[in-house]
Amino acid sequence: MFERTPCFMDPEPPPAKLADFFPPTVHISENIGGDPPEFLKARLPFGTPESAIACVVTGVRSLMYQRDILLERLKVAEGMRAFVSHRMGLIEELRVKLGQVERGSRSLEEVEKEKQAARVEAERLRKEIEGAERLREEKEVAEVKLQGSEQENARLRKEIEELRSGFEVDEMYFVGYRCCMKKNDITHDIPSFPSDDEDDLAGGSS
Repeated sequence: MFERTPCFMDPEPPPAKLADFFPPTVHISENIGGDPPEFLKARLPFGTPESAIACVVTGVRSLMYQRDILLERLKVAEGMRAFVSHRMGLIEELRVKLGQVERGSRSLEEVEKEKQAARVEAERLRKEIEGAERLREEKEVAEVKLQGSEQENARLRKEIEELRSGFEVDEMYFVGYRCCMKKNDITHDIPSFPSDDEDDLAGGSS
């Protein structure tokens, strides 16, 4: 049974050394610069050449430098983004103000048009008022003239009535005088004038 099992029949190799499983290493710490300074700590196999260590340190320093550049560019990009955002806000605010100014200018134009229309309307009303005032003055003058004409007409009517009354009195006196002269057979120095009143008196006496 054991003869057919290789692990018991074949000879085993000699056991490996512990160093073969856990090779010795060395710790390194290199200042790669910076503010505050930064240190590169690494664990390299024992016996690593100094040139390889220097190459690793140089590579790490290059990576750190590139990192710093990228961080600076990131800061610049963040600042630019904040600046652009601020400028965009200002542009939007200016756009809003421009819209308000345009609306205000349109409102001012409308107000100016309304003022112009109001001035035209006021001028028209002023002319109408002046015309009405002239008509009122002309009416007052006409009324004064009419009143004067009425007074003159009344005076003339009064004078006509007075003249008519006087004429009637004179005519009656003259007719009476002639009748008296005829009755007394006084005919000399009496002009003969035809008179309707005389005819009437003659007809009445007959």
